[in-house]
Amino acid sequence: MRKRLFSIYAIIIFATLLTLSGTLFAEQEKESDIKIVSVQEANELIEENNKNPEFVILDVRTIEEHETGHIPDSVNINYKSSNFRDQISELDKEKIYVTYCRSGARSTKSAEIMKEVGFENIYMIDGGIVAWKKAGLPTSQNN
Repeated sequence: MRKRLFSIYAIIIFATLLTLSGTLFAEQEKESDIKIVSVQEANELIEENNKNPEFVILDVRTIEEHETGHIPDSVNINYKSSNFRDQISELDKEKIYVTYCRSGARSTKSAEIMKEVGFENIYMIDGGIVAWKKAGLPTSQNN
């Protein structure tokens, strides 16, 4: 009887561990779908998709920051706005998105939210607009 109980407990423990490891692996794989790219890689991606309507450059800084200089043709949705998640959720989840902010913190959080609500093709610019400008890559300003 004890052997049988031990066997049942062993099976339950093994199944639980197997389930937990599968869940952890799925979480790691889910996070890895956000691709971090250097400014050079981002610039190449932007140039390659110059005329692609399925490609969006997303600036998640404040409008004031965006107006001081941004990647040309970028769309501005302020991560700090109270309805950021709602605004992001309204975007076409099938498109390819390259996100950036000042240095990377807000775009990291934004990309995680995008992943949570169902986006699959997310790129993040490592170092944000600071690294972009430091590399001498083109920016636009609103007048």
